[in-house]
Amino acid sequence: MVGAYRPDGRRRAMTSSRFGKIGSRRNQRGSASIELVGLLPVVVVVVLLVLQFIAAAYVSNVTTTAARAAARAYSLGENPTAAVDRSLPFGLRAKVVTLYGPDHGATVEVTVPRLGPLPAPTVSESAVMP
Repeated sequence: MVGAYRPDGRRRAMTSSRFGKIGSRRNQRGSASIELVGLLPVVVVVVLLVLQFIAAAYVSNVTTTAARAAARAYSLGENPTAAVDRSLPFGLRAKVVTLYGPDHGATVEVTVPRLGPLPAPTVSESAVMP
């Protein structure tokens, strides 16, 4: 590097007039913990958003299965609400089960579990059985 060495061959210390030596450990002591404290809330919110999205995708999948079970039970003359309750995993409950038409259709609404301060969305899926 040109200019980084003195004429006598020793390395010249690169300095900045505002912060002292560049790369000095004394000036940077504790800066990693300050950066972590500033970045931690952002990381927590991003992780909660990702987990909420995964939970919503899972609930959408099981709600589709529950809607198909309700439509099938409706077409066979059985109790569609009981079929939805059997179909949903532990901890999830159908908010609304709606039956419609002569073609044995069913719509099921399930609320996604809340993660932290984020709102709890509702997933609605429909199915029709002949």
